[in-house]
Amino acid sequence: MGTSGWADGSLGDVRPYTITGGRTRANHTLQLTTCLITRPASPGTVHPSPEGEALLLHCSGAPRSVAELAALSHQPVQVVKVLIGDLLDCDALARANPASTEADPDVYLLEALLHGLRTRL
Repeated sequence: MGTSGWADGSLGDVRPYTITGGRTRANHTLQLTTCLITRPASPGTVHPSPEGEALLLHCSGAPRSVAELAALSHQPVQVVKVLIGDLLDCDALARANPASTEADPDVYLLEALLHGLRTRL
């Protein structure tokens, strides 16, 4: 028996286009190393999709990176980023490592670190 086009034979393997509702870009800037953790549920919280629920479950014990979440959910990174964006929008997830307020790293600190590493070698 052939596949219907919605899945590749197993009920758990849904095409990414279907999971994201056709969206291909996340509405938040997320790196592979961005760590996320669940937030306490508030009354009236929107109920996420089954895939979103799985991401929340993975982030409930400890912070998880975007890369880890993609691997754990067996989904492409871009699909996971879209789902994470939805969860950030409804305050179900929070960034565990908020972005720095500075656009550029402290060059003096990096040079001092490099100097210290070189002297130890």
